[in-house]
Amino acid sequence: MDSGLFIFIVMLLAAVPLYVIAYLIGVKKRIGLISGLNPDRVADKDALARWVGLMTFLMGVVTILMGLGVYLFIGETLTIVLVGVALISALSIALIVGIQRYVS
Repeated sequence: MDSGLFIFIVMLLAAVPLYVIAYLIGVKKRIGLISGLNPDRVADKDALARWVGLMTFLMGVVTILMGLGVYLFIGETLTIVLVGVALISALSIALIVGIQRYVS
């Protein structure tokens, strides 16, 4: 099997849990799944669920795009991975900072 295709499949499988969590939190409003969060201190539970669901979904999108980029441009693997890690780090920071808006 081509190494680029293998990496893409692994990244695709790595994104599946992110999509499941994004669905459970963003759509089903299961904010109890958010680690370290006391649901009793949340001012707007629906908005928090949408925010966390969106950020988690976008992390999954970036993960799949990283795998696709490695598959299509195998010679630029390091650049693609560094950009992907930077994007996921930025989304993680936005997620953490955004959560603080909804916790009192």
